[in-house]
Amino acid sequence: MTDPFPRESRVTPTLHLFTMCAKMSLIPTILVVLFASSVRASVGLTADEPAPPEGHFVLNKKPLIGKPEPCLLLNIAAMFNVGYTKTDNTTAIVSFALPTNSTVSGDCSHLTDERHAHLNLAFGDINDLGLDGTFGLELTFERNVILTHFSLSGATLYYKLVPDMFPGAKDANTTASATISNEQYFYTSSNALSPHSYRCDKPQTLEFTFSHPDRPKSTLTIHSVQVQPFNVPSSGKFSSPETCPDDITTTPGPVPHTTPITPLIPVGHFALNDTKGNACFLLSAGVEFHVEYELKDNTTRNATYVLPRNSTVGGACGDSKATMALSFFKGFNLTVTFKTKGNNSFELVSASVGYVRDPKHFPNATSPGTAVNEVQQESMFQTDLGKSYLCKSLQFFDVGSTVRLMVSELQVQPFAVKSMNFSEASECAQDLPSTMMPIQNATTIPAVNTTTATMAPIGNVTTILPSNDTTVVPIRNATTVEPSNTTSTMVPIENATTIMTTPKPTGPPKEPPQGHFEVKDTKGHVCLLANMSLQFKVNYTKTDKKIHTATFDLPKTAKATGFCTSDNSSLTLNFHDGAFSVTFDFLKDKDVKGKTVGRFNMSTIEISYTELPSIFPGTKSPDRRRHVSNTTMSMFSANGDKSYKCTADVDVTVTKDVSIVVSNVQLQPFGVKSGKFSSAEDCSEDSGTNTVPVIIGVVVAVVVVVVFVAYIVVSKRKAKPQKFTALN
Repeated sequence: MTDPFPRESRVTPTLHLFTMCAKMSLIPTILVVLFASSVRASVGLTADEPAPPEGHFVLNKKPLIGKPEPCLLLNIAAMFNVGYTKTDNTTAIVSFALPTNSTVSGDCSHLTDERHAHLNLAFGDINDLGLDGTFGLELTFERNVILTHFSLSGATLYYKLVPDMFPGAKDANTTASATISNEQYFYTSSNALSPHSYRCDKPQTLEFTFSHPDRPKSTLTIHSVQVQPFNVPSSGKFSSPETCPDDITTTPGPVPHTTPITPLIPVGHFALNDTKGNACFLLSAGVEFHVEYELKDNTTRNATYVLPRNSTVGGACGDSKATMALSFFKGFNLTVTFKTKGNNSFELVSASVGYVRDPKHFPNATSPGTAVNEVQQESMFQTDLGKSYLCKSLQFFDVGSTVRLMVSELQVQPFAVKSMNFSEASECAQDLPSTMMPIQNATTIPAVNTTTATMAPIGNVTTILPSNDTTVVPIRNATTVEPSNTTSTMVPIENATTIMTTPKPTGPPKEPPQGHFEVKDTKGHVCLLANMSLQFKVNYTKTDKKIHTATFDLPKTAKATGFCTSDNSSLTLNFHDGAFSVTFDFLKDKDVKGKTVGRFNMSTIEISYTELPSIFPGTKSPDRRRHVSNTTMSMFSANGDKSYKCTADVDVTVTKDVSIVVSNVQLQPFGVKSGKFSSAEDCSEDSGTNTVPVIIGVVVAVVVVVVFVAYIVVSKRKAKPQKFTALN
């Protein structure tokens, strides 16, 4: 391969050091020598050269009360490889390490922007290294919409072409910048309940791009990194890390092409053959497992791993029942079973996850080596026979009490497979396209565009070929798949996203029903209680282009999910088979020890809904998925050790087109004891409703008294005897 930067065009370290030393009259000697020793003309390190020093950087945020708290942690050893053009139109590269004493600034995620964090590392200013220019690296971290993963989404290198560092630069003393964007690096699973950091001790190279295409390439070679941009513990220490994959690029070279870390869950393609060797069951999916387990110190942690694409395939196909078992590692497996429903459709009826608490995936587990099997049975993914079920959107499913599956790019066909290709796809509701006119103070999230997918023939797949009366060959420490004539008792699966079915059209009752909802923590204790009646009012456009209002109620049977922490709790209510959901986020002020108890309030509300014709009659956009939110709420406030109660109707405006009437509500998102509400703090609306009748009663009583007194006075005057004067 031709070297893009000829050897004769490179600056030698000796020449660079000599040039730097010639300027000693302008800068302190020791600073020049130190910085010169970190600047090299080569890109990357040879085998006998040491790695760049590792810097430790902390970004703090200052709360309203108390001391600053760490909100972003970064340990990094990195080398910049900056290409530039010389006056003779040749190119050269200057390499220098990221200084460990760089100045830290930036901003962490906050209430108005929970998804982003920014870190700026500045170095090379005139007071520090004695160079006439400013250098720096700005990193942008981003979380997904549901705040379950983070990644490095952007980076900017800014610098000045100082002659001492860039000898013979064509644009000497001009400033320049290079960016990395539209990529995802350091992709890590992390949330408020199970925070993680990202760690990688293998070199990886990120390539910068310039606004001017004629500039030479520049890279950032990261030799080691550990970062946690969200949910940083108050102790200032990293949470347990997720490490980079083993196949990450490890060979730094002269400005190599970037190999970005795949941001999505790896998607596997699996096929099961029947006894004749023909494909009878097709499955494509990316699956990430989150398994809760107990540590030796009686705390809990989540183990995270993905379904390998080379998992061994086993199972059984039948006319009315089909099972696929995917085994991997040692004692790990995922098994799914589908059944036909009548002669027209099929559905998933059960799923099981088997795993072994080995030290690699379950460090510090209380019972290492224990084999565990979780089973969940439910009816979902109902699809017409002869078609495949397709859902590219991210979905979550709970299996048993300890396992949560995160599934993406799912396509499955357990019956009527022809050749090795999926049949026509029946798309899930989440994948339906969604657009919405801009709404003030609202966030619209479009759905992912999808297309019908086909599957190429898969070779070298290990299959188990049973007859109709054969069970799956037992996998060690795994579940044995039941034969096709076995029946199962179905238990509802909680917190799972199911295929949408259209509810029957029903007119809203005069008074919305009051539902009782609760959220439990990881130990199974109730941590959030809510009794409430909700009536939604949503403006929509009919086919006649006129605006109408759909009114519908929250059913008592809505499924409640959420989480609780000491100062942040969330309640999500799903109804109409997942076509509708509403989420309330609550925040609590910190308690002041010995003085006051912090108050809580509802800070955010999000609503997702589908314009079902049964609820939005005559809609111009039937079955269109929409999402709105308001993150500037401050309602339903009470002391943190009490519940909030309000019987009156309270209008909650989410956007100009979406509102909710909340009534008969009692909420307690913090401090729930024994699964019961604490003493209630009544809302001002209820106080008003009690005061008005009293005032009216007093006024009526006063009027009655006045009328009665006037009547008596007039009556006495009429009864008084008259004196007459005799006329002569």
